[in-house]
Amino acid sequence: MKLLNFGNLAIVFTLIVSVILRPLYSDFVSIAFVLGLFVMPVYQILVGLIWLGDSDGNKEIRYYFRGVLVYFFLTFCLSYLHIFLDDQELIENILSMFGIPLPIILALYFTYILNQYSRK
Repeated sequence: MKLLNFGNLAIVFTLIVSVILRPLYSDFVSIAFVLGLFVMPVYQILVGLIWLGDSDGNKEIRYYFRGVLVYFFLTFCLSYLHIFLDDQELIENILSMFGIPLPIILALYFTYILNQYSRK
């Protein structure tokens, strides 16, 4: 579990650094986008599923999975909102407000509960 936690921390650290450096280089915007929306959630879901099967339904892990499902639901609903609204810029602003901080919060919570579990 500690090795999986280091992988999670590496992804979170890379995401935070790319968000900080995005005003300097335009390539960091795409790195943050791919890490935040695809790599980090998929990694955490796979590790969380392995961990959920191993931990007998821990309460914190269930909370984490609910948060991830809400995140994906919000992301997909907002991305399909452009069908009903013609204002693409508004949708992109909403996605950027939720698309960057919410995965980081979920990743930090995941790291916190992973650290608690690995100490036991």
